[in-house]
Amino acid sequence: MTRATYHRKRFADTAAALSLARTLLRHDRWTPAELEAYQHERLAGLVARARVASAFYRRLYADVGPDDQLELGRLPVTGKAAVMEHFDELVTDPRLTLRTVEAHLDGLTRDDLLFGEYRATATGGSTGRKGIFVVDRAEWRQYLAAFFRWNHYIGLKPRLPRRVKLASIAASRPLHMTYRMAVSVDVGLHRVLRLDATTPVGDLVEALNRYRPEFLYAYPSILGQLAAEQLDGRLRIAPAIVASSGETHTDELRAAIRAAWGTSSFELYAMTEAGIIGSHCAEHAGIHLFEDLAVVEVVDQHDRPVPAGQVGHKLLVTNLVMQTQPLLRYEVSDMVAVAPEPCPCGRPFRLLRGVEGRNDDILHLPAAAGGEVAVHPLALRSALAGIPGLDQYKVVHDDLGLHVRATLRPGARPDDTAGRIGRQLRAQLASMGVSRPEVDVEVCDSLAGERDGAGKFKLVEAGRRGRPVQSG
Repeated sequence: MTRATYHRKRFADTAAALSLARTLLRHDRWTPAELEAYQHERLAGLVARARVASAFYRRLYADVGPDDQLELGRLPVTGKAAVMEHFDELVTDPRLTLRTVEAHLDGLTRDDLLFGEYRATATGGSTGRKGIFVVDRAEWRQYLAAFFRWNHYIGLKPRLPRRVKLASIAASRPLHMTYRMAVSVDVGLHRVLRLDATTPVGDLVEALNRYRPEFLYAYPSILGQLAAEQLDGRLRIAPAIVASSGETHTDELRAAIRAAWGTSSFELYAMTEAGIIGSHCAEHAGIHLFEDLAVVEVVDQHDRPVPAGQVGHKLLVTNLVMQTQPLLRYEVSDMVAVAPEPCPCGRPFRLLRGVEGRNDDILHLPAAAGGEVAVHPLALRSALAGIPGLDQYKVVHDDLGLHVRATLRPGARPDDTAGRIGRQLRAQLASMGVSRPEVDVEVCDSLAGERDGAGKFKLVEAGRRGRPVQSG
């Protein structure tokens, strides 16, 4: 496909997505009953399509009766391992073999389309298991429409002739959804500065000071560093809108963003498997699930729904858009809770109170009374909150104990801060019944090497036997 043909298709897709976004925004005025009816209709169409066009789903649903297929809770659960193992049987275009798609990704240097029609993206995920996901142009238009709906939620509107100055700090490789979406929608509506998430913070500060963005998007860990730079006077920008996604948000980060820029961050919820599926609105009461694009079930370890207000063990996500590679009741290890009360804005969508991490982030440590204690990352984050001089940290667990790598703020005393980190973690774990927790702390200049291929950073990670693992 020539570049001229590619650009014609990209502009056509963006124009169609803007129109679709207006339709999505009308859905914001639906009643819950109208939303449920729409979900039911889309689910019925997806299941019918999957049973006809996908050998994988035809086999998986062999024992699913006509009435059962209309009830989401009666359908079998699937996950990344099965999707990848049976990729060739699952996709609905026989040309999309795993070998063909992987070869396309291996040679990808920009936003190219496979067969002139498909965008393929890849993710290693927090568990390190590779996933490959493919959408056609019609599905991509729906993903872009969700992006433009998100723009509406956060108040980001085109402005002419003096265009809004955006800065985005995210993945710089075309394997990743964030890169592909940013390039795909860059049709001149805004001025855009794109920076690589693996760039040293000093270089980010220099670039942002020159550019002076009015809108700033970055992963939470990077926003935390930039907020510290702003508070220390080295970064001097005044973004009216700050947005983030891709990592765990902490209360400390939210407080730092408000202290640095006098605003709350709009938290975006997205995943490679389903695109953008949730966002804060201006109320900042929680993350609205875009339930006309994906159905999200919050469940326990046995796939049973948990009540509102209770943190689930995982999610089951049904992508209502994707037919090329159907994903129905697809396991995602995010641990979230649905807010018991609706948002004051009046939209019909449920709210997530936040994403607390992933169930594969939970550490299982030996208990003093025998057995194991399950330690959620929130317990470790709480222990380290407010330590003077602590800038950024990563905790890795292996058979030898907890290994903490930390960077410090200027003027902090390394020995004193490292000692306090160790003492507070040991005290927290002991209070939870952990048997003689071993903690070692290393102070280092940078944690840039701990980012994965997309530039994301994980605060807490389980390691391999006898040694910590590297992120990514």
